[in-house]
This record gives sequence, structure tokens and C-alpha cells, in this order.
Amino acid sequence: MKISKLNIKLNYSVFWERYTLFALCLLAFCVSLGAATVSISKLILLIGFFVQIFVDRKKLFKLEARKIPTIFIWMIVAVTWSLISMTWSDATLLKQWKYFYSHTRFLWLAIIYYLLMSKDRVLTTLKWLIYGQILVVTISFVMWLGMDVPLTKAPIEMGVAFTSRLEQPIMTVLVLIILWNFRDYWRILWGDWLLYLIISAMILNCVFVMSGRTGYAVLLVFLAIEIYRLIKGPWRWLAILSPLVLSLVFYGVSPIFSKRVTEILTNSQNYIDGKEATSSEGERLEMWRGSINGIIIKPIFGHGVGSMPDVYKEYGERLNKQISQPHQQYLFWWVEFGLVGLLIMLGFFYTLIKDSCQLIQEAQYALRSTIALLFVVGLFNCPFFGVGMGEFFFLEIAVILRFKGGLTLPLKNSRTIF
Repeated sequence: MKISKLNIKLNYSVFWERYTLFALCLLAFCVSLGAATVSISKLILLIGFFVQIFVDRKKLFKLEARKIPTIFIWMIVAVTWSLISMTWSDATLLKQWKYFYSHTRFLWLAIIYYLLMSKDRVLTTLKWLIYGQILVVTISFVMWLGMDVPLTKAPIEMGVAFTSRLEQPIMTVLVLIILWNFRDYWRILWGDWLLYLIISAMILNCVFVMSGRTGYAVLLVFLAIEIYRLIKGPWRWLAILSPLVLSLVFYGVSPIFSKRVTEILTNSQNYIDGKEATSSEGERLEMWRGSINGIIIKPIFGHGVGSMPDVYKEYGERLNKQISQPHQQYLFWWVEFGLVGLLIMLGFFYTLIKDSCQLIQEAQYALRSTIALLFVVGLFNCPFFGVGMGEFFFLEIAVILRFKGGLTLPLKNSRTIF
């Protein structure tokens, strides 16, 4: 009887371990495929998380606090401050809860991190994150060549498969960080030629197919960081000039790059001259202006969660449409949560940098590059707010944070990189 109960318990445990691994891989694959698949995979993962918590209930009390990254403290502080701000928010109750739910996206960092319990889970999840983006880039090139692909977006010449021209190149660069910084491992699995073919295809896709200007910015930042790391000696400072040099090269060889970069100057000047505010640049500048006006009124504690639409309606004037967020992460948090909220956001970045010091070198580089990209994206968008982009960032951060301890990868020289 005791043996039978033991077998049932073991089978139960093995089933949920396989289920949660499947859920992790499904989310890693789906974060490249759009909001609908991300939402479904999150639900599947959340079920596995709660069951796993129940299975591990006795072990939870034995966890040592020092083993948990301090970033989770700031994650909880961010969500808690968002909840507290409901007490002074003038937004409708429904809108407050809707915005609060979006801000709780921070919690997925802890959920994913908790379920990444072993080296095999970390590596398998990473592989499926890469596979998802390989699929997207492949389809993107096929669309760019003028071929129809079922379930993708139109127009096909833009090469945007499932998300948007904003999100797709950013996600591609995030995967480039993983491919490049852990290249010693991937080349063992796939060989040098395939690894560098994938990396080259992704860079070419960002430059020649994609039209998102934020995507260009993060690609240039990523390349500049890696050039800086590769250059040794007194000439290292020249890496600072690499974004300018690369921009000029891309401008000369890529028609879509040159067209989209030229539009930045033209549209921004049109907004400044008061001609129009309907372009991407004009809308952003107008939303930023309205946000700053709102910040001046309530700079310390902000207007409360869910208040951004009403703030723009009261302090903006040139856009005749509903504004959900100002396409600038730091202004968004300052408007809704005040200077306190902005400092929490900056504390989140600072703590991530500190936590990266506990990782091995490859993971340190990968996490710091991810943080740099996240910071840059936040200057022009709100990556923590929308479905898909936020989950992509948090999944990648959670995976990289697991690269510590004494785990080893099957490298030829048996070098420890966990």
C-alpha cells in the first residue's frame, strides 16, 4: 500500500513537472506570436504555477532569502504602489482595475523565475524563445518577398508577421542578445555556420525589412555595446562612435532605413511648426507635452492608477482620440504614480544591474544588454504595459537571472558558465 501511494505521488509530481516545462516553453515560443497566443500561454502557465506552489508547499519555508534576487523586492514595491495609488485616483473604478492589472505584469518575472528550477529547464526555455523568433524572421522574409502567409498581418511588404513593426524588431534584438552572449553554447549545438547564419539573418531583417524606428535604436545600442566589449586597449572609447557610423552605413544601404529615419526629422519639425500632430512623432511629442503638463500639477504622488486618459484629456489638446498611455515609460509612471513611482522604476533598473553582478560573465553581459535595451525602449514606448512586449522582457530577464550557482553547460572545454 505504501509503495502504491509513493508511486502515485511520484507520477503526480512528474506529470506537473512536465506540464510546467511545457507551459514555460509554450510561453517562450508564443511571446513572438502576438497578444492572443501570449494570453492563452500565460493562463496555462499560471495554472501550472499554482499547482507547483501547492506541490512545493513544504519546501517553500526552507527557501533561503539570500538565494532570491533582490529585484523581486522592487517588483512587489512597484505593484503595491500601483495599488495604493487607487486611493487618490480620479479614474473610474473599472479603469483603475484595468490599468492595475496591466501593471501587475511585473509579477510574471517571479512566476517564470520560480518555475525555472533546473539547468535543463533554463536551456530548453531559451531554445524555444529562439525558435519562436527564428520562425517570425523566416516568415518576415517570405512576406517581404511578396508571398502570402496565412494568419499574418497585411501589408505583406512590411514583413510584420504577428505583432507590429514596433515590437517585432525589438524582440529580434532581444534574441540576438541571447544568441551572441551564449554563442559558446549554441555553436556546440548547431555549429558555427548555422549560428552565424541565424544572427546575420536577424540583423539583416531589422535593417532591410523592418520599419520600426525604436527597433533601429535598440539594434544600434546592442551593436555598440558588443563592439565596446570586443575592442580592447586605449581605442575602446571609439565604440561610442559606432552607433553614428553604423547609422550612416545603414542609411546608405537600406532604403527603408533611410526613409524612416528621414521621416523623424520631417514629422518632428511639422509638429514644432504647428502643422500637424497625426504622425508617429507628432503624436508622441503631443502626448509627452500633455503628460508633462499633468506632472506639473501633481509631481510627487501623481494622479493615480488609470488616470492617464483623463490627464491628457484635461491637459492636452491636439489629439482627438483616446490616449491610453503616452508612449514613454518614465513619463507614464510619473503621471500616474508621481516622482515616487518614477524612483521605483529607476530602482528596478538599478537593482537589476546589481543582481547581474551575482551571475557569470556571459549572463552579466546578456542581462546588462537587456537592461540597456529596456531603458531605451522606455524612452519611446511603455514596454511594461502592453501584452507581449512586457512578457518577452520579463521572460528573458527571469531566464538570465537563473545563470548562477554551480551549473555547467556541455561545452568542449567543460567551462562553468552558470
